[in-house]
Amino acid sequence: MNRRANLRTVLEELSAEGITGAVTRASVLGVDDRELHAMLRGKYISNESAREIEWAMQRREGWMDEDHRRGLLDL
Repeated sequence: MNRRANLRTVLEELSAEGITGAVTRASVLGVDDRELHAMLRGKYISNESAREIEWAMQRREGWMDEDHRRGLLDL
């Protein structure tokens, strides 16, 4: 669950930077565009893919596994 939510977060960040299109975003993240589409549709995000996305987005190892949603206590 965290990995998919965090994947959506990084895709939003890429869109905000003007990086759009499935092939381009997948390339930036270091994954195949079909794999990216499958991950967004519910396919398991492997450790290898999670680490590759973290590296591509300059996140520390394990970032994809954490819950980064803001709760009411964070307001």
